[in-house]
Amino acid sequence: MMSACGVLCSDCPAYHGAEKGSDHQARVVEAWTRIYNRPEPPEKIACEGCLSSNVEVFYTSVGCKCRLCCLAKGYASCAECPQEGCSLLEEAQSVWDGVPSIGARLSPEDYDLYARPYCAHRERLAAARVVFRAGG
Repeated sequence: MMSACGVLCSDCPAYHGAEKGSDHQARVVEAWTRIYNRPEPPEKIACEGCLSSNVEVFYTSVGCKCRLCCLAKGYASCAECPQEGCSLLEEAQSVWDGVPSIGARLSPEDYDLYARPYCAHRERLAAARVVFRAGG
């Protein structure tokens, strides 16, 4: 499952975090604090994907303008949008642009679990756009 801007939601550790349990949530908090200097309350490690309701989405994504635009237009992602050069998409994608450089200093396991879902978001969305426009 891909977010509006191309992040791989289905591989994000917060995706279905509540269902994975408190031990999982605690491991993610430890990793995100260590890797991104982003301490979160364990109960916040829960998301149903960025196009879910405000109650079910990761709290930092509630106000994402790209997400809100897709929701308003009924798109599953920005790949469905005919507009090129969207400032809302650029703003959303720029949040993840530094992750590959952080990922370069991680162990392979940490990279796979805590960085890979946020890498190649631009390429993933561009590929989805090609498929969508081809009717597939």
